Amino acid sequence: MPRPENAATSQSSMSISPMAEEKMPALDDGPMRAKLRGTSRAGLIPFLAMLFTVGLGLFIMVDPAEPWILFGLTVLMGLGTDGIIRAHPQGNFHSVADTAPHLFVPVLFTLSAGLFLEDVVLGYWAAPAVIGAGVLMAAALYAEHVSVDLHDTAYPGARFVLNLVTYLAAFGFFSVVYGFDVDLLPAMLSVGLVSTLLAVEVFRDVEADPIRALVFAAVIGVILGEARWVLYFVPLEGFLAAVFLLLTFYLTTGVISHYLTEHLTPTVLLEFALVTAAGLTIVIGGQLLD
Repeated sequence: MPRPENAATSQSSMSISPMAEEKMPALDDGPMRAKLRGTSRAGLIPFLAMLFTVGLGLFIMVDPAEPWILFGLTVLMGLGTDGIIRAHPQGNFHSVADTAPHLFVPVLFTLSAGLFLEDVVLGYWAAPAVIGAGVLMAAALYAEHVSVDLHDTAYPGARFVLNLVTYLAAFGFFSVVYGFDVDLLPAMLSVGLVSTLLAVEVFRDVEADPIRALVFAAVIGVILGEARWVLYFVPLEGFLAAVFLLLTFYLTTGVISHYLTEHLTPTVLLEFALVTAAGLTIVIGGQLLD
């Protein structure tokens, strides 16, 4: 016969075993669940890019243009990107505010590509333009997914892709402001707002404090809004004006980014000055030839 203390011990262990079983993690909990979920949703990137391409093509082909198509496509890209980013195994996202910085480029590129291509692309050029935009969107989505993990070996390439798509989205918006003959005040506000949101993407990984990054992004927005106001008094229109605004956006975001990372050296300033001078030469030369 077992001793009383052994029986008590056995009974105690039997009484706590159900609780222990409840606390034991299941196979679909914790890191394993995040890994499986992240892998499956990252695999949706080509499908989401294909939906973007089809929706963009539909918006371009319908005449007259139906704004609800572009609006619905923009919402779809925002929700799809949020789902992909939120499922990243290295992410720690609890609300839309956490994933929002990753959504600005896909959402704004959707709007920019739709409005820009609707304004400038005609005839048989529509198909390759839409396909090219779809490829860029796929690259941007993949880059956003990779950029969640700062230690990913593909991170530098992802950062380059995101910067490229950011500047393309900015140029598209700046061109649309002139192509649609938007009045001065709405043009200033739209240029400032879009520049602020896109600057958040540029500063997202160089400034750890999100509030401070947002302040610097707002400064960029104010500068670009004022630049649009200045252009009202300058005989510069269309693509040349958009290039001037893009140069301003590139210069300001680049200088501030290097300042935040403590890499703002005289050599870096010289590089920005040379690129800006080359861009201004193109703008001035194009205006003289026009």
